[in-house]
Amino acid sequence: MKESLNIWQVVREYAGIAEAGGVKNVACSLAEGLVRAGQKVTVFMPFYGCTDISKLSDFSPVPFISSAIPCGQKNYEVSYIQGFLEGVRIVFVKHPVFEEKQAVYTYTRTEEEQNPNHRRGNGHHDVNIINVVFQKAVVAFAQHTGEVPDVMQCQDAHTALVPAFAKASPKLSELFANTKFFVTIHNAGVGYHQQFHSLKEAYELTGLPMPMLFAGVVGQQVEPFLISAFYARLFTVSPWYAEEITNPEDTYSGELAKYFVNKNIQIIGITNGIDAFKYSPDDTAISLLPFAYNPAAGDLAGKYKCREWLLQRLAKGASLDVPELTRYGYIDAKPQNVYFSSHGRLAGQKGIEVLTNAAQIVLKKNPNACFIVLGQGEARLEDMQKELAQKYPGRYVYIHGYERMYARLCVAVGDFLLMPSFFEPCGLEDFIGQIYGTVPVAHAAGGLNKIVEGETGFLYKPNTPEVLAGKINELTEKMNADPNCLNQMIKYASNYVEKNYTWDSVIRQHYLPLYNN
Repeated sequence: MKESLNIWQVVREYAGIAEAGGVKNVACSLAEGLVRAGQKVTVFMPFYGCTDISKLSDFSPVPFISSAIPCGQKNYEVSYIQGFLEGVRIVFVKHPVFEEKQAVYTYTRTEEEQNPNHRRGNGHHDVNIINVVFQKAVVAFAQHTGEVPDVMQCQDAHTALVPAFAKASPKLSELFANTKFFVTIHNAGVGYHQQFHSLKEAYELTGLPMPMLFAGVVGQQVEPFLISAFYARLFTVSPWYAEEITNPEDTYSGELAKYFVNKNIQIIGITNGIDAFKYSPDDTAISLLPFAYNPAAGDLAGKYKCREWLLQRLAKGASLDVPELTRYGYIDAKPQNVYFSSHGRLAGQKGIEVLTNAAQIVLKKNPNACFIVLGQGEARLEDMQKELAQKYPGRYVYIHGYERMYARLCVAVGDFLLMPSFFEPCGLEDFIGQIYGTVPVAHAAGGLNKIVEGETGFLYKPNTPEVLAGKINELTEKMNADPNCLNQMIKYASNYVEKNYTWDSVIRQHYLPLYNN
């Protein structure tokens, strides 16, 4: 095993700098963990209008480097700036096509006000141009500087063509002859593929040779993941998800799973880790929670103080006083209440409609179950949350928006954390729940199968409102009979995460052997 590798990571988002989905946490934790393991790490990402550089040190332009990136009928003159964060070098690619975007993947309300065609929450109309220019710019950086990595780690479909661009000509192939390429599939669900609509579009935007592009043809479209499989090793974020997306009967990935199988493309699974120390509930400066506690030691007193603190702000007539958040409904705090939390993006994949319909079944017949939901996303699903909050006063509250402390608090104060995702490549929220002493209740899909049934949480299937409602009612009755019945599970689950799923452990056991193989 080589003592120290020069590793480049290519990603569209990164925690603390430009955030959107779960990829940001993987990118950041993997980079910082590799540095702790003695590796040299550079992260490449676009410089958006929403990019936060306040935490970076030594922030400056990369001198004398710019490049004209061909894409379609235009040349995009990019430049590079860099800084350092926790020992990781961050290199930003600059161009107005990135800087005019106020969010990583979608338009914001402000952008919609400026241009009605840029609908809030919709993906950028020029996403394929953004992806191509960015990926080509990473390859161009190596050409201009002569710096070539030992390992190129590409995160998700937005960056999956980097290996192809690096092998698109004899000259580039020679430059990257000793570089190992890896592509992580974070989500193979329909809508996440970043595919080109036609072979013609793919050729015009990428300029890749037609034989390369033919490898990615699925019907009328061109799939970056399929192209990358010929030039990189593909893996995904849990072994259970690897099984799902290489099952030809999988429906959530569209045609992709069938093509992985037909082309004999091997995909391994490495379960994501978590930096538990970044959430530590026993240190309020880290957790951001109002009170400290330690589930791993069986100390839950602070958890219930946190709950009381939040319930005071969720009471009728009270206010959150947080500009980023809007509250709908309220909670009547009663001793017999059992609290079910949900936090995250409101999207079809996440099973929000299952949760909503299950909650209605429970709320009609079970007076002791209460729900706290925080998140934002599809307008239709947001409206469903608002309607429930209005229909069941005192028992269902919906908090629209995102604010870091309240997002953590929503998870921490629950007795149970509901995760009814139809498919979930890995899942991070179950880890966070276990760290905060909140027991996950999840549909047995993909990476959520890392929950050990009856030991670190509860799994159920099939993913129907009736089955979830039955589980919620069962757990409510159990808690009402004995409020301390889950204390041993809470303690065990918290220690289980710390023992098995820290990023340092995952990197040592899986990533470094893969990179050095």
